Amino acid sequence: MNMEDTISLKSEWYLEYENGKIVGPLQNYVTATGLNIAAQKLAGLSSPYLVIGDDTAEGDTISEVYRKAVSVVTQSGNAIRLRTVLLAGEGNGQHQKTCIFTDATDTPGSGIMFNLLKVPWAKENQMILTVECRLSLQ
Repeated sequence: MNMEDTISLKSEWYLEYENGKIVGPLQNYVTATGLNIAAQKLAGLSSPYLVIGDDTAEGDTISEVYRKAVSVVTQSGNAIRLRTVLLAGEGNGQHQKTCIFTDATDTPGSGIMFNLLKVPWAKENQMILTVECRLSLQ
């Protein structure tokens, strides 16, 4: 995956008749308004948290070393931005994974992993860093 990967929303229709005949999938599209509605729903994720990990394990796992509630969620059209500001003493170190969890709390391990970034990065003491996850529906 690369930084230009986006979330896609696939829409298919089927017609199933009483004699068992099925017609479909029928091709169609999600309107701009429909994408905006879906983006609004994603922007409304419950209790989003930024979770940072140092492990290199495969799969959808993380051995977390730091977590913080997302500072601000904004939505414009079909794009959502989840921004978290890490202050000088927060999230320092060499990291391998970064996630957004939903339905989370300050308790390590709480919540549901929504997405996962597997890219090494670092933050030093006395550095202020804004970490942003952008989601685009198309």
